Parts: sequence; C-alpha cells; structure tokens
Amino acid sequence: MKLKGYVALTTVLVILPLLLITGVNAVYSNMTSLIVGKMNYDYQILQTNAETCLEESVYKIKWGVDYTGTFTIDMEDWSCTSTVTNKDLEPAIKVIEMDLTDKNNSVQKHVIKELNINSNPFELKNI
Repeated sequence: MKLKGYVALTTVLVILPLLLITGVNAVYSNMTSLIVGKMNYDYQILQTNAETCLEESVYKIKWGVDYTGTFTIDMEDWSCTSTVTNKDLEPAIKVIEMDLTDKNNSVQKHVIKELNINSNPFELKNI
C-alpha cells in the first residue's frame, strides 16, 4: 500500500514540471507570434504611408515638372519628409528621397526612387 503513494507522488512530480514547461512554452510562443504580427502590421502601415508620400511627390512634379524642393507631411501617427531633386546630368530624371517616421513606435523608413518625366505616364523605379 505504501508503494501506491510513492508511485502517485513520483508521477505528479514528473508530470507537473512537464505540464508547466509546456504551458510556459505555449505562452512564450504566442507572445512571440503576437510581437512579430504587430511588427509586420506596423511595417505594412508605414509602407502604405510611404506610398501616400510618394504620390504627393509625384503630384507636385506632375503639376510643375521643374519642381524641386522639400516638403513634409505631418499626420497624427506618422510623418514624411520628401526631397525632390534633379539627377546629375539627367534633367529629365527626378530623385525622390523620403524619410518616414511612425510616431507611435519610432519605426523609421528611408526610400529613394527615380522618376522619369520624359515618359508618359511617368516611369518610377527603385534606386
């Protein structure tokens, strides 16, 4: 009869830590997935904001092909500073540099594009 108690106690002492480790691992795995998902979401939002900033830059060039300069879009959650310059030795190519910042988590993104204004529609490419 005494062996039954030892067997039960041994079983509990072996199974309890295994269950505890499994539970901690599940919580850690879920937290990691949540953090990665949030980072991906923030990146996608910043990517969408970069497209907005790029569209505004192209719009300014479309209405004045000689446009060069810097402007800032400052929203509640993000900001973008776009600088439009002429490419050296190629006046028909505009270089658009954008610096984006997500104000909620300080994520930053730097994007550089080239815009060929000789083609219709304009041709845009990454640098």
